[in-house]
Amino acid sequence: MNVTLFGTDALAARERGLLREAVLAALGPKRRRGGEVCLILIPDKKIHAINKQYLGHDYPTDVIAFPYEDAVPGVRRAPDAPFGDVYIGLGVAKRQAKEMGHPLFKELVTLAVHGSLHLAGYDDRAPAKKEKMFARQNRLVARLLPDGKKKTKTPPRPRR
Repeated sequence: MNVTLFGTDALAARERGLLREAVLAALGPKRRRGGEVCLILIPDKKIHAINKQYLGHDYPTDVIAFPYEDAVPGVRRAPDAPFGDVYIGLGVAKRQAKEMGHPLFKELVTLAVHGSLHLAGYDDRAPAKKEKMFARQNRLVARLLPDGKKKTKTPPRPRR
């Protein structure tokens, strides 16, 4: 499976590699040999516009995932078809990292995992599902990052 990164030029090659690993680890057995995920880091203004246009939320957010399968209702993707896009709002990620007391890169990995888990079918709207998703997210972040043993909390929702 190919993971294409956009907006990551300021990151070191090792960090870009870890972001790719984060996506693949989160997808687990759902990843497809011929599939593709795009991980896109964008400023708050752009993620705000996407959040408003596609989800009806008039504020910037930390991460949004769009599975390609959902792009055309009623159309199922082929086994090796592309997978989806994960957008990370850099401004929100920076603020959350500061609030959580960890480096920005850890927040980027956490959000890459979180968005990719959504592509893999995880849902965090119901409390029980949210708990399961965050448990998986915490295990993956702990495995990917040396300091990842510290659990990530539910990120605060951006203020409206």
